[in-house]
Amino acid sequence: VTLAREIPLHQRPVVPAPHSIDPMGELSQAASLRGHRGGVNCLAGEGDTLVSGGEDGTVRLWDLGAQRTARAMVAPGAQAVNALAVGRGGCEHFVFGAAGRDVFAYDLRAPGVLMREPAVPSLGGSSDEVGALAIDAAGEHVAIGDDSGEVRVVNLDGDSQPPELDAAHGSICACLAFRPAGGGGGGLELLSGGTDAFAVRWDCLTGATLCSWCLAAAAPPAQSDGAAPRVINPRHVHSLAFEPGGTAFAAALGDGSIELRDANHGALLAAAPSAHGAAASQVVFAPQLGGAGWGTAVPLLSAGDDSRLRLWACEPPPAEGASEGASLRAVGSASLAQKPNWVLPHPSGVVCVAGTSDAVGVWRVSGGIRIRT
Repeated sequence: VTLAREIPLHQRPVVPAPHSIDPMGELSQAASLRGHRGGVNCLAGEGDTLVSGGEDGTVRLWDLGAQRTARAMVAPGAQAVNALAVGRGGCEHFVFGAAGRDVFAYDLRAPGVLMREPAVPSLGGSSDEVGALAIDAAGEHVAIGDDSGEVRVVNLDGDSQPPELDAAHGSICACLAFRPAGGGGGGLELLSGGTDAFAVRWDCLTGATLCSWCLAAAAPPAQSDGAAPRVINPRHVHSLAFEPGGTAFAAALGDGSIELRDANHGALLAAAPSAHGAAASQVVFAPQLGGAGWGTAVPLLSAGDDSRLRLWACEPPPAEGASEGASLRAVGSASLAQKPNWVLPHPSGVVCVAGTSDAVGVWRVSGGIRIRT
C-alpha cells in the first residue's frame, strides 16, 4: 500500500484560476423520463443508447427524443438493479445489469418490448451484493465490484479468463473505471474506489495491484470554489472517472470534495474541498458539453447528497507526470429535487440524472460558457 505522493503546497494551487469564465453556465431541467415504479438507482449509455435501472427490478431502454420507454427488461428475480453497463465492440448489443450478487445481460437484438429472460442469466456469483460495473473500451471485459470489497474481471469471449485480482478493498467497492487506451499505463488497467477511502490501480491482465492510494487525508481548504462549508465526513471514494486522455482521474469523496489526481502516481493535482455541502456521490467527465469556447479545459460534472449538480472546467495536466498546470473551476450549478444516485452525460448534449424519485431528469446547459486564457 502506498500513500499518494503529494505536491508541496507552494507548488500546488488547490483551486487555481488560470482562466476567466464568462458567463456563468446555467443548468436547467428540460424533461423528465417516467416509467419506473420506484427510485432509479443507476444509468448507463453508449452512443445514443440510454438505459436506467430501478428499485422496481427493471432495466428501461429510453427513446430520449420521444421521452418514453422504448423497451423494458426484467432483472432475475425482479431484484433491484444497482449498476449497469452498455456493451461495446462485438458486445455493443448487450446491456449488463447487477441485481443482488449476480450480473446478467440482455441482448437488444432479441424481439419484444417487454423482455423477461436475459440472454446471460449470470456472469458468476459474487461474494456480496454487486454495486459497481464497468466495461473496457474494446468491449471485451466487464469489471464487477461488490459490497465485500471484492473486484473481479470477466472476459466476455469466454475462452480464457484473466487471473483473479489481489485482495481489493476492506469494505464496499463503490466504483470502477477502466483507464482509456493510450493513457500511459499500457495493457488493461482498472481503477477501483471503496468506502475504505482507498483508490486501487490494477493490471487486469496479470491480476496485480499496481498502486493502492489512501485518500483519507484531506486537501487544504479552498478559497473560491463557491460552495458550502466543508463537511466533516469520512472520505469514502464514491465515484471515479478518468479524463479522456487517461493521464488523470477525478474522485468524488465522502467529505463533499472533488479531487483531480495523477493516474500513475496518485499525486493531488487540483481540488475543490468544499464542492458539495454533503457527501459527493458522482463525478463524470462530459467532453460532449464542451466546445471551442472551452479551450483545453474538459467539462466535469459532479453531484452530491446536498442535492446539487455542479459543472466544472477541468484543466488536465499539460503532460503525463506534470505536477503543475492542472485546475478545477466551478462554472455552473443546479438544485435537484432529490438526492442523486447517478449522473450521465448524453451525446446529444444533455445530462441525465437518476435519483430517489421514479423519474430520470434530463438537464441542459444554457447561457453558453466561454473560457478565456
